[in-house]
Amino acid sequence: MKKTNGKKLIVFDLDGTLYPLVGGSYDGSLLKRRVLANAIKFISEKLSKSKAGARTVLETVQKKYREQISIGLEKEYGLSRYDYFNTVWDIPTRGIVKKNPDLRKVLLELQKTYELALVSDAPQVWIKNVLTALSVEDIFRTSVFSGEGGRRKGFGNAFLAVVQKYKIRPADCVAVGDQEETDILPAKKLGMRTIFVHPTKLSLVADVNIKSIGELVATLKFLS
Repeated sequence: MKKTNGKKLIVFDLDGTLYPLVGGSYDGSLLKRRVLANAIKFISEKLSKSKAGARTVLETVQKKYREQISIGLEKEYGLSRYDYFNTVWDIPTRGIVKKNPDLRKVLLELQKTYELALVSDAPQVWIKNVLTALSVEDIFRTSVFSGEGGRRKGFGNAFLAVVQKYKIRPADCVAVGDQEETDILPAKKLGMRTIFVHPTKLSLVADVNIKSIGELVATLKFLS
């Protein structure tokens, strides 16, 4: 079990939070388009389907499992979720991830006062690609909660896993994310303070709204 040694904890989302998603959200992003294209190829190869047949399988899985495609393929077709993740999500970051030159400086400043953790429903392979592209992989090296297993933000149990690992009160945690449904609501329900990050949208649920990570240091001083 990891301890914070008296420090408070900031729990970051990844995509759309540590870097902006072109299109405003995962649904409208190039990342999703590449994931779905890779998923069709993966299904086609694993199930010996034509491209059209693989697309039909994918659409059927999406109707029942929504974004949890890996779970659907595993339950319905016996395909390993880990094989799916390592194949489908090993995507180059070029054209998707835009590096913020101030991100590393901000995180290192926060690290003086807070423990930093990263919670994402994406798999380790994509998280590693992104953190490397952002030049912050070392900052989150031992504090990444990824989406391969049964603890996911989409399941509503990811933040509890963080609290349990760090042996910390939710009241001593701040969740930072760009999706109200998966980043803000479950964290707030658990008792964490919440900061919504988005260049144009506002959350009526989060404790604070900011437009970018660059505002975080000043915002946390205000919260504390």
